[in-house]
Amino acid sequence: MTNEDLYSDEELLLLIAKGDENAYQEIFKRYWGQVYGTGLRLTKSPELSKDLAQEIFLKLWDNRSKLPEVKKVDAWLYTISRNLVTDYLRKKVLAPFNAAWLESYFLHDTQGPQQRLEYLELERLLKEAIDQLTPQLQQVFKLSRYEGLSHEQIARQMGISRVSSKAYVVRALTEIRKYIAKHTDKLLFLTGWLLAGWRR
Repeated sequence: MTNEDLYSDEELLLLIAKGDENAYQEIFKRYWGQVYGTGLRLTKSPELSKDLAQEIFLKLWDNRSKLPEVKKVDAWLYTISRNLVTDYLRKKVLAPFNAAWLESYFLHDTQGPQQRLEYLELERLLKEAIDQLTPQLQQVFKLSRYEGLSHEQIARQMGISRVSSKAYVVRALTEIRKYIAKHTDKLLFLTGWLLAGWRR
């Protein structure tokens, strides 16, 4: 047993704020499981959860001067974890031109009751996003993503050019991303599915 084992979380944070690396290692040991578990629950990806957990503890050390203000370590770390996942989604998954996540939705297989609930939530949110598109964007998007038509086939069916078909799909994807981005409370439900598509 090390001396740090005898300290409370609050005492350890004060020591870390002064640059005590042993105290930092003790907090790391106490809370790694919680931080990693939070990331895993939100992302469904062990590899990504490990990377995010390491980044969170780096943030803790880099911002150690602010630690004396922290009252509850577990709640503070959970908030940081949640925010980091949301930021990751905004920057990576919902980035412009990154449409692979949406395409994966139409092919993804779900397993288990929790995944089924998340799938239904994703399905509902995507339906809302598609419903708010203009009729023409909706039609092109559905012909492309639901019926699997090529841009040439869509152009012939709708009496538009192939270039217009491509432009409409891009616009539809952009509007859908914007809609989902506005619903930040839903992002954590979507994380696993979106990341699965983004990594393909």
